[in-house]
Amino acid sequence: MWFGHLISHAGDAVFMIALPWLMLDITGSKSLTSLVSMSAYLPAVLFGLFAGVVVDRYNRKWIMIYSDILRALLVAVIPLSLIYGFISPLLIGAITFSLSTFSAFFYPARDSLIPHIVTAEELPAANSAISVSGQMSHLLGPLFAGIGISIFGLRHLFTADAISFLFSILLISLIVGPARKLTIEKHPPKWQGIVEGLTYVNSHKGLRILLILTFVNNIFIMGPAIIGLPVFVREVLTSDFGVLAKLEVAMAAGMIVGSFVFWKAEKNISPISILLFGIVMDGITYTLLFFADTSFIAILVLIIHGIGIPLITVSRTTIIQAVVPDEFRGRLFSMIYMAVMGTTAISVGLTGFILEFIGADSLFLLIGVGAASTVIIGFNPALWEMNVNNRFLDRG
Repeated sequence: MWFGHLISHAGDAVFMIALPWLMLDITGSKSLTSLVSMSAYLPAVLFGLFAGVVVDRYNRKWIMIYSDILRALLVAVIPLSLIYGFISPLLIGAITFSLSTFSAFFYPARDSLIPHIVTAEELPAANSAISVSGQMSHLLGPLFAGIGISIFGLRHLFTADAISFLFSILLISLIVGPARKLTIEKHPPKWQGIVEGLTYVNSHKGLRILLILTFVNNIFIMGPAIIGLPVFVREVLTSDFGVLAKLEVAMAAGMIVGSFVFWKAEKNISPISILLFGIVMDGITYTLLFFADTSFIAILVLIIHGIGIPLITVSRTTIIQAVVPDEFRGRLFSMIYMAVMGTTAISVGLTGFILEFIGADSLFLLIGVGAASTVIIGFNPALWEMNVNNRFLDRG
């Protein structure tokens, strides 16, 4: 799983850095670029609850494999459209939307499968390892993109992404995990499974607070990361795609460090405390970009910023795996995925609109303060009352 995640995510990182740049090249419009980027996050909102029920009822390994097969085919359409001249913003948006639809099944399946292939004691380390592979891919992906664009051109960065899914499929197929040969006859209708998941969350105030915190925090942080950074490079640093790739590599390097920090800190500090510290760090470091007038300073800032990201994401994953019974984990991870991706869509749209009126440097200053302030939500006692240390008594 680790190597499959590394390769597939490296391809995803190439896609996510190349997509806004391609749209800015084709249209020159920040608003249209943000709209197309939004299409990557809407499927989580539309299909997330349904995906969670599917993940809880069927073989999670095969859900991951089928998702990767379909995503490989979709990404391959982009270089073909560039070669044969039928590329358009509408086509890119449709492909991006479809890719994210299958991702809405892949990631909850992955996070729900992990507790079945490692012991309870190994789980924080396993989550950190998966996070490290993701951050390494975010380092390798932009690095490859920066070099590859000068050798292969922008179109074949998408070809590389399509190929990465094939390697991921091969490696995931080698995972030895529990058999989940569940059939529809053994379960109530999927809509009832959705209702059961929502009822479970509604009865668990701590999880509700965690979802709200995720929702509000992501409104602030995700749009600037996806749309704000390319505009920052173009308009504030007045630089090219290569500098954008370096900034992404710097952030990924920080994220790798942050994953190891979580792994060490979790032994003595509650994941909830680590989560809240990461939120404050994430926001404060955003504000520092306001003062970054050279690529070197921006690189240093983003290395530090990257350290805080796994403190949020890995902590959140560990909390859910610790407190949620196996029969609900797929649905809970889908709800988190919905919160992250849905708010990212909103954040990307708002960022594109705001950037028509203010500079990217001012955007990061304002957004950073707002993002750090969301930590106030985490002071709710219900979040702290969750028994995070009582790990995986029910492993399904």
